[in-house]
Order: sequence, then C-alpha cells, then structure tokens
Amino acid sequence: MDSHVDYRLLDPKPLDLPGGKAAFLHDDQRIDELFEHLTGVRVQDARPHTLSFLGRELRIGVSHGSVLVTSFRELCKSNHGSSDFRALAKTYSHVLIKDFPQLSMNEKTPLRRFIIMMDLFYDRSVKLVLSCHVPITQLINLEVSSIQAADDLRLLMDDLKLTLEEAKAMNLFTGEDELFSQKRALSRLSEMQCNDYWDLPHRPGSLESSSGSSM
Repeated sequence: MDSHVDYRLLDPKPLDLPGGKAAFLHDDQRIDELFEHLTGVRVQDARPHTLSFLGRELRIGVSHGSVLVTSFRELCKSNHGSSDFRALAKTYSHVLIKDFPQLSMNEKTPLRRFIIMMDLFYDRSVKLVLSCHVPITQLINLEVSSIQAADDLRLLMDDLKLTLEEAKAMNLFTGEDELFSQKRALSRLSEMQCNDYWDLPHRPGSLESSSGSSM
C-alpha cells in the first residue's frame, strides 16, 4: 500500500443533509436548515449561551441543546485560544459554521487557529459542518501555502547565510511542517463529513491541557 495516499480524500462519501451533501453546503441558508433539522428550532429563535470555565466567559453564536451555529469570523478571526475551543468541544456535539472562506497562508493566524480548533473537534468527535463556496477538499489553498513555505525557507536561509544542504541538515523546514499540518487538516475535515464519523459518540473530554497552547 502506498503510504503517501490519503484514502480519506479519494472517496469521502459525505452525508446527505438538508440542502445538500455535508461536504459542500454552499450558503448560510443551508446551515440554518440543518440547525432546524437537528434541533427542531429555527436559528432566529435560538439564543446566545455564555460558557463559564476556568474563570473565563465565552459567548459565541447561538445554540440550542448541544448544537451551536456561528460564523468563521466569530471563531477564527477573534482572539480565541485552545482553551476556548476545548470548552466548545466539551459543550457542543455539533458545530455549524457560516460564511467560511477559502484559507491560505496569506492569513496565517486564522488558518492556524482553525487547524487547532478542528484537531480538538476531531479528537472529541464533534460534528463540524461548514458553509463555503469551494469544495471541502479545496478549503485550504495548498498552492499558496507551498509557495509561502518555500519563500519562508529561502528568507530564513538568507538571514542565516545557509546553503540548502545546511538547512536540510539543521531541519529548518518549518514551512514544510506547516504544509503537512494543512494537508492533514483537509484529510480530517473530509473524514468528519462522512457517515462513519457521524456515527461516533461525542466525547466531551476535559477543559485541561498539558500543552497550554493558544493563538
């Protein structure tokens, strides 16, 4: 078997949900329809809910029961860290995100924040559905990321006056590592839209983390 082939991206078999396949809900109205399908409540009748944890308060989107509907701007363009995303993963079994753009390394912080959030959701079997205008497999523009990774490495080599061979010997491929994490994120996101993943029970987990990472 070719270890470089990610079979989750070849045939994701996305769920059929109100408005279309889970892997490609193309407008925010479809998210509203899915929210009502899951909760029996219209989005306009849902209420904001404040989460209190670790001496902090977090108020994002509107929710009913264990289903949250919010926007990309609220989640990934605001100053949220991993502890916030753990609180969301503990509280909500389903997170529906509206107005999701195509991501790239042109905006590094929102992209990195999304990957941290999605990894936490994936580990806890949170069901994640996005409204976006590109297919799920193109949600992160890897071409831009590849160019950016090469540019970052070249600048670092120039600053340190290193040859390519010296950079390789010193493992200075941080841009390549980031590109790998983006490819893994696309793979996981595709898997999260499939029947087998949606059949998994929600695992709320803990609010604590040994890493303490945040963005």
